[in-house]
Amino acid sequence: MKTSKLALLAGVAVGLLAGSTAWAGAELKIDDESSINLGYRVQAFTIFTDRDLDGDGSFDDDTDFRVRRARFRLAGKINQYVSAFIQTDATDDLGGSGSDMRVIDSWVNLKYNNWAQLFAGQHMAPSSRQATTSSGALMAIDRPGNNTKNLTWGARSLSRFSTTTYGDSNDSALSGDNAVRDVGMTFFGTGSFNDTTHLKYYAGLYDGVQRSSSDDDNLRLTMRAQLNLFDAEPGYFNSSTYLGKKQTLGFGISFDMQDEVQDATGGGTGDYEYYSIDAFADWPVGPGYLTAEAAYSDLDLDDATAAASQSQGDGWYFQTGYYINQWQPWIEFETWDGDASGSNLGDYDSYRIGISYFLKGHNANVKLGFEKFEPDDNFSGTTEDSIDTIVLGFFTTY
Repeated sequence: MKTSKLALLAGVAVGLLAGSTAWAGAELKIDDESSINLGYRVQAFTIFTDRDLDGDGSFDDDTDFRVRRARFRLAGKINQYVSAFIQTDATDDLGGSGSDMRVIDSWVNLKYNNWAQLFAGQHMAPSSRQATTSSGALMAIDRPGNNTKNLTWGARSLSRFSTTTYGDSNDSALSGDNAVRDVGMTFFGTGSFNDTTHLKYYAGLYDGVQRSSSDDDNLRLTMRAQLNLFDAEPGYFNSSTYLGKKQTLGFGISFDMQDEVQDATGGGTGDYEYYSIDAFADWPVGPGYLTAEAAYSDLDLDDATAAASQSQGDGWYFQTGYYINQWQPWIEFETWDGDASGSNLGDYDSYRIGISYFLKGHNANVKLGFEKFEPDDNFSGTTEDSIDTIVLGFFTTY
């Protein structure tokens, strides 16, 4: 299978088809202050991977077609101080009647000025750079798999270009109820000290995830600060690559916590703490533009359950790409070191390489990537020690 996958990767790369970045959807102006903006996002994947299809403990070739994201976005501006946002996403209906739409974002933004803003409702908690990176502006096919170690993303790792949970990483039953968002309030501010020094901050309280028998109603606290040199990244959300539109260096730190998230195996409760530090660069180099991003993160579940030690630990990722003439080859590496005693369950390395072609910036592009996912121990219940995956993805957004 490995040979056929590599041949397919080379063949499709040659056949990939031709970009400025535009984000706004269709806008309806109501009056001098008020407007409504309608947008969408569709990402469709073809996935060639390894999977144990017959339960015999060895992998078989598996081909799957998947709609990774299918969304409608509605933004409304009341005046310079008040706006709102609603976003839906498609989810498979197990009853066999197609896909259902659910609301994944619904928030109000109160803005006194750029430095003093409030986001209230269901939205993304700022637990890492990737948690505050738009899914419509990714460099690789999806986010790094260890980004989902934060609370509402399940305290787990993902494989197959972040389309499948790595079972031995354990999700500790901590997954949230709001499609990796959380419900609460985020205080946000952004501004510049001079032409080349820019700062933004996030500080939020949310419902979080509580699976303990404690009668305390503990809130989740998340904070993030980001410093940019040269060009700013001024919005709530970042991009993974700016395709030659920015020249910036970014440095960030995030902290995320909630008390008593689970009952501990030996009695009492276990707390959750997660922190992440990151660096980002988008810079002209030669005839094109180099993008690089790296982050280190650490998860502590206070050994709440016996399986929690497989999930908690620390890890990092690095990704880089070079954009030139609407093409962007990229590579990515990530690793995670779990805390499970007496075994390596939860530990893994992941290697990715790919190429993207931007027909119209982030509005329309095609990405092709190959991933080798290698746990330190064989996958539980199998004799296999790695997964090879190829993904061909079609991305559109407005």
